[in-house]
Amino acid sequence: MTEHYIDAMGFMCPVPNMMVQEKLEQIKPGDVIILETDHSCAAVSIINDMKKKKIRATSREIDNGIWRVTIKL
Repeated sequence: MTEHYIDAMGFMCPVPNMMVQEKLEQIKPGDVIILETDHSCAAVSIINDMKKKKIRATSREIDNGIWRVTIKL
């Protein structure tokens, strides 16, 4: 299992979503993507996209105004 970190701080939708899609094309089953963002709408949008693709994903606010999205293949 490899963890892939994406720093999406300061980027608004749809840029964080595009970053995740690009990384999904590069990783293997069992890998994890960890994305941090300061836009809650990006976290919600990514979670919704992953649900549609039947990919496990969670989101939580790790600090005031900062969300961590964890995606597991």
